[in-house]
Amino acid sequence: MDADIIKKNYSKIGAALIEKLYSDDYLSIGGSGSTDTLAECAGITKSSRVLDIGSGLGGPALRLSETVGCRVTGLDLVETNVAEANERASVRGLNHHVTFQTGDATDLPFEGGEFDVVWGQDAWCHIPEKPRLIGACARLLRGGGTIAFTDWVETGAMSDAQRVELHDATASTDMATMPLYRGLLEQNRFTVVEQTDISADFVVQYQEIIERLESLEGEITESFSSKVYTIMLQKNGAILRGFEDGLIGGGRFVATIGQGA
Repeated sequence: MDADIIKKNYSKIGAALIEKLYSDDYLSIGGSGSTDTLAECAGITKSSRVLDIGSGLGGPALRLSETVGCRVTGLDLVETNVAEANERASVRGLNHHVTFQTGDATDLPFEGGEFDVVWGQDAWCHIPEKPRLIGACARLLRGGGTIAFTDWVETGAMSDAQRVELHDATASTDMATMPLYRGLLEQNRFTVVEQTDISADFVVQYQEIIERLESLEGEITESFSSKVYTIMLQKNGAILRGFEDGLIGGGRFVATIGQGA
């Protein structure tokens, strides 16, 4: 995915609009409920050292610190997201346990074996070179460590027109499939302990998001313009149709890596 497209889609204004549609602190649709479920599945404890790849405005990292008490490092490509996430951590007195830095997920700037858990919440669909990403995650985990992530995935055959529309709407040209993720995990010496299709949850969540967007028409039009509202409705409507028609969906994975890795 072109980094410029990601930075444009998740600019300061773009991120603020997405957060308004999704939930406070989050640029992912599941919000704190998804964080809590994934944390439980991953067995995260107070002693866990977590790396959140694609940390956005800091929602998952802040939630993990507040509820579990673990240390979290967030990595995001967009500088304004990183600055905002660090500010939120500081305001809440969490900056000694949660830090955010700018970086590229395809060139992770950390030492091998540095983390107990590598985490992703609906962010990796934007990251190109999935084999490189999963391989880097394996390198960064200590032996016996865990990778835990949810993501938007391709789940059905698309026409060329549908693919173009969904790529534009989701700012993702490199969505994986569930089988691809499983294969990459196994190739990198992970043992998959959970693989769950959460597409039905995504449909319900996105139906609620469209209702929220429609309720915000006046506010968005007044603050920005009717054109901005129309674009948001078109793109989010395309995403909902993609979910409802089974073209795209959601997956949750939890896997562990061997002690000798």
